[in-house]
Amino acid sequence: MVLIRVDGNEEVVSTVEDLEKLCKRLKEELQRAQCQYHSWYIRIPPDRLLALLKKAYMKYLQGTLSVGDVLAEFLDENKLSKSLARVITPTLSALGLTAGGKFTATAVEVGRLLHEGRLDGAKELLRAIFAKNCVLKEVMDKASDCSSIDKEVESVLAGYGKRVRFDELKYTTELLRFVHPSCEDCDFSCATPSKVVHCAEKVVQLSVGYWRELFEKLDISILPEHFSYIRLDDQTFLVTVKGTDKRIGMILLGQPIESGHLSQLKTSLSKLDEKIVEGMYEVYVKIIPMLEGEGKCRSVKLLLEVVRGDLERASKIIKIA
Repeated sequence: MVLIRVDGNEEVVSTVEDLEKLCKRLKEELQRAQCQYHSWYIRIPPDRLLALLKKAYMKYLQGTLSVGDVLAEFLDENKLSKSLARVITPTLSALGLTAGGKFTATAVEVGRLLHEGRLDGAKELLRAIFAKNCVLKEVMDKASDCSSIDKEVESVLAGYGKRVRFDELKYTTELLRFVHPSCEDCDFSCATPSKVVHCAEKVVQLSVGYWRELFEKLDISILPEHFSYIRLDDQTFLVTVKGTDKRIGMILLGQPIESGHLSQLKTSLSKLDEKIVEGMYEVYVKIIPMLEGEGKCRSVKLLLEVVRGDLERASKIIKIA
């Protein structure tokens, strides 16, 4: 007689017939849940995983999809130990991002979206990918809100009867926080300074449609819709031409300030100007969020200033919702 733990219940298997019935039931449950992968081997930080997917996309454009080739070049470029391949490769496999030694088409598509700065689209696609992992799907289904994800990760992983490593717990939690819908709170109809800082990508996305007018004033020929942008840090994005590695500019975000405080605005503009080097790039876009109103819910305006490579500039203020 054998006891098998299934979803918190103990199943008694004493005959071949019992085992066949259990296998049939489990198969039906898995098909109903539409999940395929059963490993939670996640031992790399999410930012490293996302950077690797962007690299996979760029190598795809060069005709390479081999996991070994992409990974070797990625580790070399980032001055990382080659031994990390031993934890990165099974992580990619557990998430369904690779198959047969190659990156999947879906993994490449995530890399493309990340490369183009389309974070919302990348998150949506990653959610669909993770839903195919039975362990991660269970966590996402059980996590009622963002604050409960870490507890559910620990509970679900421990429920599989294996001692959970600290790095697995940490990186699994961070990865699910990145994609879980309950962790996204970038509705600026009720804004706070911390929300504006946290939602930097959203600020950039909402401002892009207003750049064209300023570009035209400065006779900048390339249009904003042909841009991709890659986040470098909390306040800086690198601008490239879509589908290429050609770097043509930077997006610089200032800290949120109180609307109408001229001295704060001048100080913030000066700090961003320190990052601008004449002739280095074709264009810089400076964005300074300005909060209006009182209490917990504030409205947001953005000061946009486009600076041409020769330091000629134009600016405007817009209101976002």
